[in-house]
Amino acid sequence: MNILNIPSYRLRGIYKNFLSFFSIFSTQTIIQILYPPAMIFTWGIENFGIWILLTSIPSILTILNINFSSASRSEMSIFYEKKKLTHVNKIFQNTFCLILLSSLLFFLIWVTIFSLDKIDFKTLENIDVENFKIIFLFLVLSSHCLIIDQIFYCGITYKGDTSKYNYNILIYDILIKIIIPFLGLFTNNLIYASLILFILSICKTFCLFILFKYQNKNNFNLKTNLFDTKLCIKLFKLSFSYQLDNISHIIRNNGLIILVGSFFSPIIVGLISTSRTLFYFLPIRFLDIINSTLFFEFSKIYGRRDLSLSKVFFKYHIFTNIFIMIVFSILSVIFGEFIYDFWTNNKYDLSTSLMIIIIADAVVFNLFNSLETFIKSINKFLYSASLKAFLSILTIFLSYALFAFGYTLHSYFILNIISSFIILIFILFITYRIFNKYYK
Repeated sequence: MNILNIPSYRLRGIYKNFLSFFSIFSTQTIIQILYPPAMIFTWGIENFGIWILLTSIPSILTILNINFSSASRSEMSIFYEKKKLTHVNKIFQNTFCLILLSSLLFFLIWVTIFSLDKIDFKTLENIDVENFKIIFLFLVLSSHCLIIDQIFYCGITYKGDTSKYNYNILIYDILIKIIIPFLGLFTNNLIYASLILFILSICKTFCLFILFKYQNKNNFNLKTNLFDTKLCIKLFKLSFSYQLDNISHIIRNNGLIILVGSFFSPIIVGLISTSRTLFYFLPIRFLDIINSTLFFEFSKIYGRRDLSLSKVFFKYHIFTNIFIMIVFSILSVIFGEFIYDFWTNNKYDLSTSLMIIIIADAVVFNLFNSLETFIKSINKFLYSASLKAFLSILTIFLSYALFAFGYTLHSYFILNIISSFIILIFILFITYRIFNKYYK
């Protein structure tokens, strides 16, 4: 035992997952620091902006794909802790069928979109339509691999150990961030970059399949007699919360890039991407080390109905995240502009006001994102996910209108901060109600 009264065997599991998430964060941070300057150096500032926009298009279209893996994985973890192994297998088999069906439907959507001939983005106005189609095809196939990966995610991580899965993803991301910039030394044709991305995606999916088979051996062989319509409907309902959460995430991130690409030059797209990487995504990724580690712990604790331990985890989780955001905000305001200019070699003109408003956006987002970890881990966040999706869509539409009337980029971030405050208050209310009910 320790000051938190957490059993030593539980701490070992937490440490193992924390280490894997921290490895991902630290490596990705180093790579992300080097990646934009490397891309700008080898591909040029305009091609870099175009690549950012192109890779955002398939990502935002994944809104149409339902993410069954997160809800199913939480359910599998809960029932695994209850020692109901037959039901764990049943959940996996039905998730497998749902993901395959989703993959097929999503492929038909890709085919429909691929048949379009018109490109209506200011950033892409100089790209040949045929080249765009080839690039888009490889990016679509790469995104399709992510759908298939959901199957292996459930089977690899449901027992609570995410380290092997995380390291596989980490290796894939490292290879992408090294090979694609290096390729720019020999060509300026983005078709080759998209081809490399597709090849690496295939390799990643195959490695996850091997890892899945190694860990589970004959545990999860396909058995049609385990297919259950009622269970599929339940998983679909649970997954709807994650789908709404995914919609919010994609619109907030890739949606902004596409919106900026519709009104501004590739240089402005690069400015927004790099500034948000440093002042928005950096703290989010760091805090996700804690959030992701405790997400799996909350699921297992809920499965064991260990009420006191979940309360301890929740309290220290929130206090730690608040402290980290305070420190990050102070350091960013003091040193942020200098670090950004040095990092980008003064290629972009980042104003102090834009930097501060992005930092504020990151602070409010991380507050509600940390609070939501507990209710997400037990599949009780439908209402908060619905609100997030609605406000994300509303923010994009209002920003589009404001951009059309000549307003600056600041208007989007102001709207986003307002919506984040609304979400924060709502999640506080929902979490309070759930905890009161949970501890009766």
